[in-house]
Amino acid sequence: MTSLVLSSVMASLDSSFTPIAIPDMIDKLDSSTSEVVWVALGYLIAASGPMLLAAKMADGIGHARFFQIGTLIYSLAMIACAWAPDANTLIAIRFIQGFGMALFLPTTFAIATAMYGPEKRGSALGILQAANAVGFVMGPVFAGWLIDAYDWTAIFWSRIPFAILAILLAFFALGFKHPFQFSERKKTYDYLGAVYLTLALFGILYGCNKLPVEDNHLDLSTWIIFALGFIFFVFFIKQESKHSDPLIDLTLFSNSNDFSKASIAFASVFASFPVYLFILPIIMISGLEMKAWDAGLALGLAALATLLISPVAGNQSDKIGPGKLCMMGALITAIGYLCLFLVSADSTVFSILPAMALIGAGTGLFFSPNNNLMLSSAPPERAGMVSGLFGVLRQSGYALGFAITASLFTAIQNYFDLQWAYSSIDPMSQSSALSITDIYHQGSQWSPEMLVFILHIGVLLCTSILIITFINSLPKIQLNIAKHSLIVASSLLIAFLSIAVFSLNAPGYLKKDDLSANLTNNDKNPISPFGMSSRSFKIITTANAEKNDQTDNNTSNVNYDSRCVFCHGSNLEGIPGLGVSIKDSMFLKKMNVDEIIIFLKEGRMSNSTDSISGGVMPGFSWLPDEEIKDIAVFIKSASSNSE
Repeated sequence: MTSLVLSSVMASLDSSFTPIAIPDMIDKLDSSTSEVVWVALGYLIAASGPMLLAAKMADGIGHARFFQIGTLIYSLAMIACAWAPDANTLIAIRFIQGFGMALFLPTTFAIATAMYGPEKRGSALGILQAANAVGFVMGPVFAGWLIDAYDWTAIFWSRIPFAILAILLAFFALGFKHPFQFSERKKTYDYLGAVYLTLALFGILYGCNKLPVEDNHLDLSTWIIFALGFIFFVFFIKQESKHSDPLIDLTLFSNSNDFSKASIAFASVFASFPVYLFILPIIMISGLEMKAWDAGLALGLAALATLLISPVAGNQSDKIGPGKLCMMGALITAIGYLCLFLVSADSTVFSILPAMALIGAGTGLFFSPNNNLMLSSAPPERAGMVSGLFGVLRQSGYALGFAITASLFTAIQNYFDLQWAYSSIDPMSQSSALSITDIYHQGSQWSPEMLVFILHIGVLLCTSILIITFINSLPKIQLNIAKHSLIVASSLLIAFLSIAVFSLNAPGYLKKDDLSANLTNNDKNPISPFGMSSRSFKIITTANAEKNDQTDNNTSNVNYDSRCVFCHGSNLEGIPGLGVSIKDSMFLKKMNVDEIIIFLKEGRMSNSTDSISGGVMPGFSWLPDEEIKDIAVFIKSASSNSE
């Protein structure tokens, strides 16, 4: 039993550790939000696709053997994660780790039941449920402490002793050569169904995560992968309908309106979770500059509220009715999400805790009655299949919500960053210019105001998703496929419209009038951001003869022409209002090449004490070192030759 408990705790810790570590992963792995989310998505896909097949194969081959293999794969992959050199390697290892979890997690309850017998089955299952709950409650708190003290790798290497112990216990306690079996070996398994389901999840989640970001909507390969996801899902449905022993009996959905409604409600609740399991930790750590410990405390409170409320809801489910409790749970969860609208750039961790308590209480009120409704709506002989379906719906719903939320997060940042960059070329109203200047000083798209705005957008999205949960929890309503589709489409439309309207109040949002500001329709002279009094647009053309002449006289450089000529001019004498004369700059004459390289990388703000012009010098740290050095050598040579 110790081996089962230890493995269950490690799995639940993994789910609660990762969200707290994402901000540090983005920073330390020098990666983007849309890429790092695959650390979680890859794990979820690999765990969801094979899980039902693994449960069925374990019934025939032996639960103990599958538990041993799964624990070994999971633990070794977890150890390897701690030494992943980059994001891509970490994502690949997480796929392997998720596959290991798919093998061992479905077997834990079956092994506990067989070991303790029917008379003590309730106690055994209660111990495993308590182990899961402890992991979810304590995980965020310990993750926060580890990341504050070390970095993201600590959430993996800190569990190495437990991983080694879990492997040893799995083999010594359950045997090396003859792990016990619980049923006869089956002859056929739905391997093809598991492959189709895994490929469908990957394709759909890949498209949802990639298409809204940057220019991926112009990439044909991304669209092909996205379309293949839906094609493989159709193949999966056809495979399940004709297989003699399917992974999922589709008649469970067609024969029971309550079962199909409860399943959709269950998945949609998990689809709403990324607003507080993904976005909120980033906002608290990166935006509000709280400690990871504070973020862990907030998430731990939500898990604790779920743990305390869930047993009470389960006991009252038969008396009050599971549908009514599910409705109340969805409503309270939505209220908790809406309370996150009170979060501002000045919020403290204590102002966030009430919202987290409501979210935890709402989900606790929802889960037990919902699971009870699903089990009671299915034939008794399908209870094992329904139990396995819980895991697939949970992982798939959360992964879909995660992919959409993460892409929305990145898309908003990219949109406003490009809008600010392009708009700064032309004059604009003074209020907009000052607003953009302030945002850039605070961190641009990573400024507290922008991150809080993204949190509020996420709240609108996830609250709209809970509309699906609420409607599917109504006890007496009858829903078919067409009505389900209409509900989903309507909730997404509500999310889109509310986000569009709310975006008009985004920090640094530029109205149409702002982009065409002039002296006649503004009380004050239009100015440009970053403290510059004016901007002028000048098309610079150089005749071939001039270029050859300039090259011969060492007054031309390819990298300088592509990066600096627009502000400092082709003759290095500067453009008024944009850049100073490099030839006459005493600042550059006093510096050597290495000092100029550092200056080019770091840049200089308008309020810097050594800034004479009052203009911004953007940093070029993103350029290759050899290109920066080439520019620095050219600039130093030009300034020295002018003496």
